[in-house]
Amino acid sequence: MLDLNRLYEERVVYSIPGMEQALVREGIVYRTLTDQDLKLDVYYPHAYTTGKPLPAAILVHGDWPAHIIRHSNDLGVYVSWAQLIAASGVIAVNFNHRSTERLTRIHDAASDVAQLLGYVRYNADALDIVDDNLCIWAFSAGTPLGMWAAMRDNPDYVRAIVAYYGVMDLSEVRDALAPEIPEQDLRDFSALHYLEQYQGKIAPTLIAKAGLDSPLLNASIDKFAARAESLGAPVQLLVHPNGRHGFDVLNDDLRSREIIKATLDFVRYSLGTV
Repeated sequence: MLDLNRLYEERVVYSIPGMEQALVREGIVYRTLTDQDLKLDVYYPHAYTTGKPLPAAILVHGDWPAHIIRHSNDLGVYVSWAQLIAASGVIAVNFNHRSTERLTRIHDAASDVAQLLGYVRYNADALDIVDDNLCIWAFSAGTPLGMWAAMRDNPDYVRAIVAYYGVMDLSEVRDALAPEIPEQDLRDFSALHYLEQYQGKIAPTLIAKAGLDSPLLNASIDKFAARAESLGAPVQLLVHPNGRHGFDVLNDDLRSREIIKATLDFVRYSLGTV
């Protein structure tokens, strides 16, 4: 069993001044379910001034075992990413959603993400967020959810998309999934499907790939990147050749820090804060 205490302590292997001083509004309930409340935390730059809205990055976490997923927004990796984003001048929204249970309940988790986006945009004034200037940033097994939210209707309020070590085409990992998962779900939650549907006319997208990750997962990233290039889509691929899945926490080295910094710069540029 994963050690929850260790997961609270693990942090991104990059830091910038002011991140520890980020201002946080914690524990905002965005959805009430029968057995739990789903919550979001909003991180603001330490020099933030109320009444001056800023763009926001929505962090979509990966899947975790049942005893952890209720606490996903409290885990060190997402807290430290939210602090980094805030210190970069962009609001970060860190939230928890239900597990997809290896995609068998992906519609439940997707409805949570959709509800979160609706809540943030509806309450944008109260949260001091510019509701039509958002980045969707997904990690690991959260990538199908994040890409679905960011790309399915090609919404104009999504100005940037980030995917860290996530599957971009679920058909590439079909054999690793439960056979009862419909083929339509594999299509509907694959970024490649929307890249094709919109012929590359998508929001600027950055993908981070870990060289030592699952070969099937990486094959899906390579397939997406190659097709994006052929379509002239605004897609950047950053590779950590010796990186593991979760390199932003597990590989404390120069390449990890280069990719993290480049990602923050990409988000700031795409959202117009530079």
